[in-house]
Amino acid sequence: MDTIKQTINKFKLISKKSLGQNFILDENITDKIVKLSKIKNQHVLEIGPGPGCLTRSLVKSGIKKIIAVETDKKCIEIINYQKKYFLNKVELIEGDILKETTFNKVLRKIKKNKNKISVISNLPYKTAVPILAKILKNRSFFHKLILMFQKEQADRIMAKTKTKDYGRISVISQWLCNIKRKMNLTPNYFFPKPKIDSSILEFEFKRNIKKVNNEDLFINLIKKCFEQRRKTVRNNLKKTSPSIDQILMDCKIDGNKRAEELDFNDYINLSNSFINKKKII
Repeated sequence: MDTIKQTINKFKLISKKSLGQNFILDENITDKIVKLSKIKNQHVLEIGPGPGCLTRSLVKSGIKKIIAVETDKKCIEIINYQKKYFLNKVELIEGDILKETTFNKVLRKIKKNKNKISVISNLPYKTAVPILAKILKNRSFFHKLILMFQKEQADRIMAKTKTKDYGRISVISQWLCNIKRKMNLTPNYFFPKPKIDSSILEFEFKRNIKKVNNEDLFINLIKKCFEQRRKTVRNNLKKTSPSIDQILMDCKIDGNKRAEELDFNDYINLSNSFINKKKII
């Protein structure tokens, strides 16, 4: 079997900036990623397999089945070319995972297995955070996530309160998951070389998640609070509700704080209080 680099050259694969593509070339690295994921004898979802370096490592590890989702026509061609080496373990879905038609195809495949599925992917950098948000919203279908991000994206996901990196995706991710940084990778492992390092994060869904009465309202409230980070929570929300001062008082939240000073518990309490008072965000 050709190496990944030989395969890329054979098909004259060119990375598309519009898709945020940076391909891993070293199977030794993807072998390590699969090993640290501790995903064995399972069905997995791989988003954006590219030329298939991580896919090869998953097949070698003994994974039962890989649902691979790819939108790039050239990468689809390369994955199909390698199918004989993939031992009939790869089921390719063509399309953009962020589009409902493609995502629903994935969910139908998962439902057929009657088990939750793990996700292991070198995500396209441009759409990595929206993809994570979509997975988290549909978390009932997923077991755990091993995902690669640009390091600055990973820093935002794991950021603590009262830091400049802390934002919407930090709140939502930390509400639902225990997150660990498993590995950092330099640009040398990728084609083309990105300008910054990459990080692999492991997301384990929490067993006991604090209840949100209306998840859409909760997400919208967080968005409103972070829209103008320099403003206080009170000022960001006062147009939403004339009784915001009473709501903040009921939640024991200082309205003079800024969005990055509240943790996910504060946002849940705020959201649920809006529901109880029948206020709409």
